[in-house]
Amino acid sequence: MSFTYNWQAAATALVLSILVVSIGRFLVFKIPAFKQTLEQNREANKTKFRKDRFRPRILMSQKIGPIVNVVFFIVLMPFFTTFEPEPILTSLWQTFLILMIYDFFYYLTHRFVFHGQGYFRRVHAVHHQARRPTSIDSLLLHPAETFIGIALYFAVIAATGLMFGKPFPVATIVLTMVIYTQLNQINHVYFQLHRFPYNTINWAADKHAVHHIDMHRGNYATITLLFDWMFGTFDSDAKTEGRAVPEQA
Repeated sequence: MSFTYNWQAAATALVLSILVVSIGRFLVFKIPAFKQTLEQNREANKTKFRKDRFRPRILMSQKIGPIVNVVFFIVLMPFFTTFEPEPILTSLWQTFLILMIYDFFYYLTHRFVFHGQGYFRRVHAVHHQARRPTSIDSLLLHPAETFIGIALYFAVIAATGLMFGKPFPVATIVLTMVIYTQLNQINHVYFQLHRFPYNTINWAADKHAVHHIDMHRGNYATITLLFDWMFGTFDSDAKTEGRAVPEQA
């Protein structure tokens, strides 16, 4: 199959991704435990948003993020998205592979570029102003970091598509987009749900909160912590376990 410019497929994938996220959030926040979590985060978010060091960055990310995504969906994704169907198991395998390849390269970027020395360490320091993150801190980013993170995701889509020698079905793009965007936000949510069936999501957010303690912590990956475990940067600091209140100041 050739890589033709299929803007209809790319546009469909983008619209469906937005719809899935919107409907999913609406349904999830009907669950009492998640509704309570939402309210807890909102209170801390309001306090943070009033601060001059937070508000401009968050507003900038809210503008830049969608614009960069749309540009990639116009310029790049039409070549790597198709209406041609694939078996469900194939789409699931493609989704898993894309996300794990992305996570590997994000791990390397996060560890050696954003936590290295020089300009990009200062760029990433903007994000690390959040010592005990809540949901709004997924947007506390320097514009350069916003662009790099999004560009890396789309570059992995393109590289994986070239590796397979064909574009991905809409379902695969929607699945990867939804999981990629939502996990990046979930990692920053303040959770106090130490019970089944919420244990795993609570654990993942706690481990990313460890990363935010300062600029010298591990837990660099964003989809899973597999690569931190493999390369010896998994950090299980107990200081954030069961943290009583989110950061208010």
